[in-house]
Amino acid sequence: MKPICLTVAALLLASSGTACGARSMSDPIASNPYADVKHRAPPQPELKRNPHPTAYELTVKLKDAPGPFASIKGFMQYETRLADPCLPDLGGMAGTRMRLKENVPFELQQVDASTWRGVIYTDLFEDHDYFGLGNCHVGLVAARVELRPTGAATESAFVEYLSLDQIQKQAPTHSGFLKRQYPAGTYGGASVPSFREGTPMRARVDEKDLFGIELIAQKRD
Repeated sequence: MKPICLTVAALLLASSGTACGARSMSDPIASNPYADVKHRAPPQPELKRNPHPTAYELTVKLKDAPGPFASIKGFMQYETRLADPCLPDLGGMAGTRMRLKENVPFELQQVDASTWRGVIYTDLFEDHDYFGLGNCHVGLVAARVELRPTGAATESAFVEYLSLDQIQKQAPTHSGFLKRQYPAGTYGGASVPSFREGTPMRARVDEKDLFGIELIAQKRD
């Protein structure tokens, strides 16, 4: 009788384990906590616009560029903070939550042969309770500028940015790119790295090999 009892007990345990562990057999997230959980996220809601956002005029200046740029575009990168409790928990790794983010384009108008200007906003979206978990703050991370010699989407873009802190300080940021990367670059469509003044990367290159780019934001009344 003992073997039978043991067998029945084993079957009961197996049955119980199967019922409790059925999710782990069918759900890749349960068996692999490092798996991507983006598919669990609800649709991103339409973000609520601030009717009176704070405006800054962004000026982009090039110096000693080796050739023209047919396309100069700007984007404002907005995101919620990582693991903000106002966002749905998607499971998987601890603290894995949905993110709210949006890249908002802005126009850059050419002022002269080497200067462009556009308007950016540091608080384009209002705080709002999108999921019944509290107000979400979708804040500006950076204002990014992408320069392409011919405008082709497949060519490497010369990219520089101002962070929110740099925008609010209204201090110019000086950077540069290697002249030899113009026009096509060697990064297979990826961004060409920049060399900001005062960084270790900048110290390792010869200044004569660079062309310059300056970004500065000034608050508008």
